[in-house]
Amino acid sequence: MTKTRFTLSLIALVAAALSITSCFSVSKRDQILSSSGEIRHDDPQCAEQKVNTGVRKALNEEGFTLTRWNIYKQNNDGWHRDLKTLSDKSDLVLLQEAYLTQELTQLLGITQEEWEMISAFRYKGVHAGVMTASDIPSVASCAQRIIEPLAQLPKSSLVSYFPIKGQVQTLLVANIHAVNFTPGLERFTRQLQEIKTIMAKHDGPIVFAGDFNTWSESRMDVLNELTADLDMKKVEFIDSAPVEMLGSHLDHIFFRGLTLDDAKAISVESSDHYPLTANFRFER
Repeated sequence: MTKTRFTLSLIALVAAALSITSCFSVSKRDQILSSSGEIRHDDPQCAEQKVNTGVRKALNEEGFTLTRWNIYKQNNDGWHRDLKTLSDKSDLVLLQEAYLTQELTQLLGITQEEWEMISAFRYKGVHAGVMTASDIPSVASCAQRIIEPLAQLPKSSLVSYFPIKGQVQTLLVANIHAVNFTPGLERFTRQLQEIKTIMAKHDGPIVFAGDFNTWSESRMDVLNELTADLDMKKVEFIDSAPVEMLGSHLDHIFFRGLTLDDAKAISVESSDHYPLTANFRFER
């Protein structure tokens, strides 16, 4: 993302803050929406559910492909095509800035994806937040929101647990859109620490991915320290670099208890963020 786009985004946030009463609404309780039509109000501490090895649908014991993408509110032409291509090639798709429009719901129906979404807020009645779509349903999930001071709208995170064929352990997938425009690091750090608390309790493999809004060195330092405490590795994109803002990458994938086979950033024009895709194998 360029400095011009950064400035325009800041202006847009100010405008959004000024018009919040007429266009935006924020629920008092965390809401998790799903492809089943269920709306849940879950425990923010995310008590993990263990599953038995006889579960009907589970991730392949060999490994999986995961893609994370800030879809830019589905504002740009071509997002349908790009999302379908990504979904067809991925077992898990983590979206940020997803808007639960009829078009998105229909596309997920065509790709036959299971999905869950934390409703960070509603814009003109449409739920917005992070969404995790997958070939199989999760066995447990929980959500988190934190208010961004400037826009007075929440940023959100979704933690999901997926069964693995032949194993009692589950794969924890944390999907985050980090708080962005803040005068300091307090809220950014608090959001990450709350997710860290959940991940630290998990004894299985983990993927932590999303739009971290790490547009400064100090923000990146906080994220690197947190993931290092959990012995997580960072996926490096060498051949095709992700989009930058102010010289820094915003989007990342971290992992633990997995082996990374390959990863790439995919150039698209349907968003101001590139999709990041990684192929993982489960460690035996």
